[in-house]
Amino acid sequence: MPAGSYDDPLQNQARSTAQATKQQAGAIWSDTKDSARSLLTEQQRAAAGGLGEFANALRKVAREMGDGQQGSMSRMMQGAADGLERFSGSLREKDVSGLMRDVESFARRQPVAFFGAAVAVGFLAVRFLKSSNENRAEMNPGESLRNTELPY
Repeated sequence: MPAGSYDDPLQNQARSTAQATKQQAGAIWSDTKDSARSLLTEQQRAAAGGLGEFANALRKVAREMGDGQQGSMSRMMQGAADGLERFSGSLREKDVSGLMRDVESFARRQPVAFFGAAVAVGFLAVRFLKSSNENRAEMNPGESLRNTELPY
C-alpha cells in the first residue's frame, strides 16, 4: 500500500474535531462581538444623553451668571456647553465602528492628548464606580455584604 493513500481513522477524527472546534470558536467570537457591539451602542446612547443633559445644565448656570462681573466666565461656559452639545450630537449619529475609527485616528495624530484623556477617563470611571458602590452600601448595608465575593 503506498504511503499517502492510507487514511487513518484517528487522523480523520482529529481533522473533523478540529474543524468543528474552529467553527464553534468562530460562532462564539461572532456572538461575543455582537454582544459587545450592542453593549457599546447602549453605552454610547447613554453617554450622549448624559452629555446633552450636562450641556443644558452648563447653559443654565451660564445664563444665571449673566453679563455682570462674571460675563467672561459665562461666555466660556456657554462655549463649553455648545462644544459638548456638538459632541453629544455626533456621538448619537455615529455607529460604534465609526467612533472606533475616530478614536484610533485621534490616537495616531495626538498620542499624548489621547493618553491624557484615557488617564482622565480612567480616573473618572474609578471615582464614579467608587461613588456608586458607596451609595449602594449606604442604601442597603446588608445587601452589599451579601453580594461581595469572598477571596477563597
